[in-house]
Amino acid sequence: MRHRTQLYLDHDQYRWLKRRAGRGQSMAEVVRDLIDEARLRQDPPAEDPFIRYLFDDPPAEGPGDSSVTTIDNDLYGL
Repeated sequence: MRHRTQLYLDHDQYRWLKRRAGRGQSMAEVVRDLIDEARLRQDPPAEDPFIRYLFDDPPAEGPGDSSVTTIDNDLYGL
């Protein structure tokens, strides 16, 4: 499934994209490729603080505070 979108570029962004697309790709292909490259560079899911928290200290039952009530402090030190 594909989604159609529209974006506004300033003059320099448009010129750069048009030049890059001139290498045999459409401007849309260039944008999709750039998005895919950026997604691949992201930190692996295991580096996400929330995912790490779930694996390192999974929610449990008991008389003390649960992870639901302490999650902001546990994740962000608030």
